[in-house]
Amino acid sequence: MNKSFLKFVTDFGPLAIFFFYYYNNDKNLSVAIPPLIVATLIALAVVWFFEKKIPMMPLISGILITFFGGLTIYFNNPIFLYMKPTIINVLFGFILLFGKYFSKENLLKKLLGNSIKLKN
Repeated sequence: MNKSFLKFVTDFGPLAIFFFYYYNNDKNLSVAIPPLIVATLIALAVVWFFEKKIPMMPLISGILITFFGGLTIYFNNPIFLYMKPTIINVLFGFILLFGKYFSKENLLKKLLGNSIKLKN
């Protein structure tokens, strides 16, 4: 299977499924989040099946989507799902700061792996 097509489908497939359910159910997050969680877990399983490893960023994103999506459904409060992008950005910030001041290697390059080619 073409790796770039697989990456595209596993990256944007869960998002497309979320928007499909979200806009077809009067913008109801309670209906759209469970398919998002299931599609994200399936996408991670597909990546693991074909590549025998899961890159760090999709894994972290999948964990956060599952955790905060579950909290959103359980408490019926969308604020938990809204926190996910903020937490990812804070993690990136801490990685950049830690890599600059406490490490001699490029930690962002390590975290992103082959997703984005970075120079030293």
